[in-house]
Amino acid sequence: MTHQKRLSAPKHYPIERKQKKYVSNIKGSRDSETAIPAGLLLRDVLGYAETEKEAKKIIRDGQVLRNGDRVGDVQEGVGVLDLIEIPETEEKLRAVKKQDRLEFVPTESNDYVAKIVDKTSQEDRNVYRLHNGENYSTKDEFETGSTLVLSDGAEEVPLEENAEALVIKGRHAGEEVNVHELNRRGMNPDTAIVSEEENEYETQLSNLVAVTGIQVL
Repeated sequence: MTHQKRLSAPKHYPIERKQKKYVSNIKGSRDSETAIPAGLLLRDVLGYAETEKEAKKIIRDGQVLRNGDRVGDVQEGVGVLDLIEIPETEEKLRAVKKQDRLEFVPTESNDYVAKIVDKTSQEDRNVYRLHNGENYSTKDEFETGSTLVLSDGAEEVPLEENAEALVIKGRHAGEEVNVHELNRRGMNPDTAIVSEEENEYETQLSNLVAVTGIQVL
């Protein structure tokens, strides 16, 4: 198992830098820039384990679910928009980026949410690459940039004008905003004009996830 010193861990890790000496690195589909290891979640964030050995036992017993599936390893990543469930305590948490830190916010939601970032075709099926590194294969047609709610089949929530959105990257990360205008920039990154209460600003579309009608937090 690979480790890195806590003081050099990514800034988004919600940890105390001067306590235990090492933290585990991430493996699996999640981006290390927007996720933390499941063992760190159990030990440093939720306090269910004091050691990595205890975290391993909790995970081995099937007590951590990510978007409905069992987490299988303490190094497996849990990241932005993942729904984390602890069956024994009935606790449910949504992973949300708040500025430069990843936070796990209690939620009543049952929605598994992912943004489409790319699309390819294989024979008669479409393969959608999601923001969390996973793929979703279906015969259905969806738009790149849309959000998929995957709790029971797939429901598309488009990122469009007048949509509600969650900012998942950048200095406004964590804000719930209204989308007023989409700007297609050609060779440059596409942007949107959004507002949060009375604060209006422009941000890249890649920073936004459409959440109209979705219970995220």
